[in-house]
Amino acid sequence: MLEAVVPYSAAALDDWLGQRPDGYCSRETALAMATVAWWRARDLARRGGADVENCLGIACSASLASDRPKKGEHRCWIAIETATHSRIINLTLRKAQRERRAEEQLVADLMLRSIAECCGVQASALLDLHDDEAVLVDIERLPVDVANVRTGVESLIWSLPDGAVSDEPPAAPAGLLCGAFNPLHAGHRGMRVVAEDMLQGPVYFEMSVVNADKPPLDCFAIEERRRQFFDTHVALTSAPRFVDKADLFPDTTFVVGYDTAERIIDPRFYGGTEASMRQSLETIASLGCRFLVAGRVTDDVFHSLTDLPIPSGLEHLFTEIPESRFREDISSTELRSPTDS
Repeated sequence: MLEAVVPYSAAALDDWLGQRPDGYCSRETALAMATVAWWRARDLARRGGADVENCLGIACSASLASDRPKKGEHRCWIAIETATHSRIINLTLRKAQRERRAEEQLVADLMLRSIAECCGVQASALLDLHDDEAVLVDIERLPVDVANVRTGVESLIWSLPDGAVSDEPPAAPAGLLCGAFNPLHAGHRGMRVVAEDMLQGPVYFEMSVVNADKPPLDCFAIEERRRQFFDTHVALTSAPRFVDKADLFPDTTFVVGYDTAERIIDPRFYGGTEASMRQSLETIASLGCRFLVAGRVTDDVFHSLTDLPIPSGLEHLFTEIPESRFREDISSTELRSPTDS
């Protein structure tokens, strides 16, 4: 045991995740919690001189019996994260059949048995389950090379349309369309087509599986997003910052949207100083890289490159995709948001 944390309040959980989740008792939140725990365990093990490869993080997100009746189900999501795979365990309990203490004990037993199974230790079956209650388990394992990128052993691997991975793309990229792709949508695809025409060469997608200020993606998220690229190559990298991407892909144009371009020139993402921001952009320029920027609608107003305060002397790094050539008023955030019924 390296550490135990109970982020019980909403604010505590937000702090643990580094962001506010869409829901506090869900599959995605449990996986995100476990991934933070795994990343934290690796850091603690490294600092203690222990083996980081066998670290795991476990998390539980549950909605159980309380002193007030619940409209929703009594359920728990337990997630375990390792360097090579994610495991999610779900149990929905029959309502009004157990006191709070009994439900807590059942979930605690399930957590211990899940850890044991993940560590290769045989555990007995759960007791006290009703006939209509079942423990559901889903596991996602990463290809070895993808796992190595996620842990920083490798910097780059190419995911192919058939799901295989390769060290090389079919041709050197003229451009890379960078993003989280959660999800990939028509706007991304349309932007890529226009970028290929403007750059007169192949443009591939690039997704960093490591974040600059947050833990890496869980294995389910990586594989679900990777499967979206069924007709093209995507570069999976451990390069969250554009200065890191430029080091991997010199003489390449990075294709980004207006919101990303805003962050690229914002000192907050460079330790808060304009000098650090300028130094990073100058390094990107020295590596022969630049940015191709597509406009975006924000608060019902279309914003383009001309609206950005590009640092003096670095204007040559940024080229606009004209609105007449590309405009798609859609965002991944909107697609993820539930619609009204």
